[in-house]
Amino acid sequence: MGKPAPLYVVALLSLLAMPANFLPYGHGDTVNPISDDGSSGAISLQQPFKYFGRTHSRLFVNNNGFITFTEQMFSYVPFLNSRRDIIAPMWTDLDNRRGGTISYREDTSSAVLVQVTAAVKQYFPNIPFTATSAFVATWDSVPYYSGGGEATFQVVLVSSVHRSFILFNYGVIAATRQIWLAGYYTMDSVNSFTIPAAGVPELSSSSNINENGRWSFRVDGSPNLPTMFLPFGDREVLNPPSEDGSSDVIYLQQTFKYFGRSYNQIFVNNNGYLTFTEPLSAYDPSLVSARDIIAPLWTRLDNRQGGTISYREDTRSAVLAQVTAAVKQYFPNIPFAATTAFVATWDSVPYHNGGGAGYSTMDSVSSFTVPAAGVPELSSGSNINVNGCWSFSVDGSSNLPVNFLPFGNEETVTPRLEDGSSEAITLQRPLKFFRRTHHQIFVNNNGYLTFTEPLSAYVPILNSGRDIIAPLWTRLDNRQGGTISYREDTSSAVLAQVTAAVQQYFPNIPFAATSAFVATWDSVPYYSGGGVATFQVVLVSSVHRSFILINYGDIAETEQIWQVSEDSNINVNGRWSFHVDGSPNLPANLLPFGNGETLIRTSDAGNSEAILLQQPVTFFGRTYTQIFVNINGHLTFTEPLNSYIPLLNSGRDIIAPLWTHLDNRRGGTISYREDTSSAVLAQVTAAVNQYFPNLPLPFAATSTFVATWDSVPYSSGEGEVTFQVVLVSSVDHSFTLFTYGNIAETTQLWLAHYDTEDAVHSYTISLTTVSELSSSSNVNVNGRWVFHVYSVCDTLGCTGNEVCRFRDAYGCGCLEGQRPNPKTFDAIEFCASSTGTMSLSRCQLFESDVPFETLHLNDPSCSGTLENDRVLFHFDNEGHVCGTTLTSNSTHFIYQNSIQSNLPAGVITRERWMNIAFSCAYPLIQTLSMPMGIKAEQGVVSIDLPGQGTYHIRMIPYNDAQFTSPYEGNVEVQVNQQIYVAVEVEGVDRSQIAAVLDNCWATPVNDSDFQIRWNLIVRECPNPEDGTVEVLQNGIDTTSRFSFRMFTFTRASDRIFLHCQSCHPGNRRRRRRSLDSYHSAAITMGF
Repeated sequence: MGKPAPLYVVALLSLLAMPANFLPYGHGDTVNPISDDGSSGAISLQQPFKYFGRTHSRLFVNNNGFITFTEQMFSYVPFLNSRRDIIAPMWTDLDNRRGGTISYREDTSSAVLVQVTAAVKQYFPNIPFTATSAFVATWDSVPYYSGGGEATFQVVLVSSVHRSFILFNYGVIAATRQIWLAGYYTMDSVNSFTIPAAGVPELSSSSNINENGRWSFRVDGSPNLPTMFLPFGDREVLNPPSEDGSSDVIYLQQTFKYFGRSYNQIFVNNNGYLTFTEPLSAYDPSLVSARDIIAPLWTRLDNRQGGTISYREDTRSAVLAQVTAAVKQYFPNIPFAATTAFVATWDSVPYHNGGGAGYSTMDSVSSFTVPAAGVPELSSGSNINVNGCWSFSVDGSSNLPVNFLPFGNEETVTPRLEDGSSEAITLQRPLKFFRRTHHQIFVNNNGYLTFTEPLSAYVPILNSGRDIIAPLWTRLDNRQGGTISYREDTSSAVLAQVTAAVQQYFPNIPFAATSAFVATWDSVPYYSGGGVATFQVVLVSSVHRSFILINYGDIAETEQIWQVSEDSNINVNGRWSFHVDGSPNLPANLLPFGNGETLIRTSDAGNSEAILLQQPVTFFGRTYTQIFVNINGHLTFTEPLNSYIPLLNSGRDIIAPLWTHLDNRRGGTISYREDTSSAVLAQVTAAVNQYFPNLPLPFAATSTFVATWDSVPYSSGEGEVTFQVVLVSSVDHSFTLFTYGNIAETTQLWLAHYDTEDAVHSYTISLTTVSELSSSSNVNVNGRWVFHVYSVCDTLGCTGNEVCRFRDAYGCGCLEGQRPNPKTFDAIEFCASSTGTMSLSRCQLFESDVPFETLHLNDPSCSGTLENDRVLFHFDNEGHVCGTTLTSNSTHFIYQNSIQSNLPAGVITRERWMNIAFSCAYPLIQTLSMPMGIKAEQGVVSIDLPGQGTYHIRMIPYNDAQFTSPYEGNVEVQVNQQIYVAVEVEGVDRSQIAAVLDNCWATPVNDSDFQIRWNLIVRECPNPEDGTVEVLQNGIDTTSRFSFRMFTFTRASDRIFLHCQSCHPGNRRRRRRSLDSYHSAAITMGF
């Protein structure tokens, strides 16, 4: 071929992972022969490929990186004008003799078709498309002819019957100096594209669809379809190419109603129209064709020249949802839900000549021609404000008013009989009709419903002696036309619709529908002729309530009866609504009930089983996880209570909205539920916040328990009662709501109240008569009583100087004017002996965001205790040291501690913490005087230093050396008699404090500083001038002892007075210790 002989190089190659954007290849693929500038043989396609208006049934995969359709091509030099259709992901000189593989396959597997369909829909979102074939050709690591690298790339031809796309996928593309080209080209050069890349490696990182290494193109050549087209082509039936031809007869799965005529078959005619009874080959459009015809574009078309004509009947949910939404948008006043869609598409079909668009009927009564000056205007014109889309209602029935419920789909149709009726229809949900409950119903052709038997009467009777609902009782004849159909509907959509209607018309009755029985008379002729009537009756019910809605459409005039379609009792034209269960209207403030609730079985003085609560209820400090609903109008928590005679003090926690003798065997219902739905929680939350606006924090309910007595008779038969109790709770609060509806008078005993087992919390609603419950209130809302039955504030014990508040949590805050010494939290210190107490204001701690529970002394186990509104911290040296330290200076010994919160862990904190240091100081030295006389007397001195601690020192005389017999009463002490004296320190820690007698002396008068004195102890030692003095114990305990012989002063009184100076070192000792400061006090004892 004129190329230089290649230089073969042996290389060790490693396998690379397949690029993510590649389709799988290799396994089961056909491999191209190894040859220079070679090609595959002709590859016949299972599905032809449409390429810019030309349809190819075969192709060739050429080794040099491109695909052709008509013949092989060996050129290794790319050129733009090759005069053939060509797709070239990378056209350059490649040599599969040196390595790599070139492989291909046509793939119709579902996995690959799903993958390429998704890709096309992503890149071309406005083109309906479902792939039916994918032709995949892959060049895997094929070397350049010149050497120096390899290229890996892939091309995918994706097609359906109508549409064609190509995907170029690039892996690793080595750089090369060879000439290369990437793009696509057509034989007439009208359609071409070259990928703009400065170098071949850029193919791996560039894209026209924002995915590196992938390029995608649409190549069938047909224009883009508008977005409102339904998907077509996939698995549809194709009309055969023929001049003025048609499909075979197409049998419809579901009958199509066309202006009063029903068809079970259809024909798709090539020239742009549909017929029903026979095919039609006419190519000149005719307004008067004497047949039913639908012509989107009636003109001479020729599918032999190209394009496709396809059709299908589609019942898939996605398509039905799409067309249902469209019809509802264009015809908002017609209830509609599609059950089938017949789709016929003329795709890129060439003209022959001529044109017209519209529809017509065999009797020419109904027809329409699309007004367009030229046929291209069909793409921009519309009767529904959607360019290129026209829509018509063609069943021939009058438009239904918006208040009709949907009907017809899967409904039961009554037989076509004169004065006939349906069979007995068993209701899934019984209907309550003025206190009578019916389990079956009959739909009578002459416009009314009965319950016990069918009725053939065509002359309406006011007093028929039976329960009857007659939306339009007259003589009707469904043999002449129209339909009478019915269904019982429990679908959520219909229940929501009728619930909303009832709540709108009867706003004071809580209601949630559980069933709707719908009967519709659609275009049923009068027996006498002269017109038709369209109307509907809907029986809407829940467990407790029943309503009827009567909807009127077009009601023709007749001499048989009067029309009512323009009247209403609810201000909605053509609709009447009635409350028919027979129970009185409920008050507006009653919560909804009945739907999904549990009913209490009928019994005399019975009750529910134990009801386990999802969220516990707290009732005046006691928390319960179960509850009982008792028939006689009360709730209990620990056990059921069958008593029908109300008791003021029942010895249990009880909530009794109306405690009296009730009998649900005679009628009514008692139901209950625990409700955590957002709607109900929002309702009760709003009510509580309205009635209790001064709570520390706005209330937010987390659970409600609702129990309702609905029209329950008294046991005495005097009437019925309707009332409800609601337990509303959160973590921090509980409330009960009593709501009263109709309360009949009774001579029975009754009670409305709540009580606790200890009778501490109790309240009774005091009224003259029971019926007053419906008109009385403690919250200014007739028929409602509300009580606050638990508050977290009650557990805090806030005093009269405090108020319950919320600051991140509940606590006791300070009343205004009750914040003394706020900088120190109003700290008060008290020191006594070897004990210390510090108290802080609880409310000031709370308002400073300091939880008192987190505070402690130096020892973390020593936390505060609460006394009234003060937090007390205490230490002593009798087993409650709490980290107290003892220090001393020249004058005092000092106990030290601190109140502190835990220092948070971590590097930083944003929590507040505190440290309050405090101490208790005691004087080290004190002077005592002991008066003595004929009778010995004990003396006690109590030292109280402001801001300092206090302790007691006693000087006691004894008459024995064992210090067991103190002098008491009138005792005579003889001169020269040995006397024993003890000095005791009380209220200090014996393990840390010792008493030391520094000096003791005697004076003739009670004055320690008197000039005449006799020393007994001097500097802790006996006076050497008095040999009778003996120091027995000093400085080793809190008691010091000495003795001497009794004496008197010469030429003075026969009385002596003893005095001692005592110091108290901070540690026990046996040796002398000097102290230089004294604090004195006197105790006198005379002889």
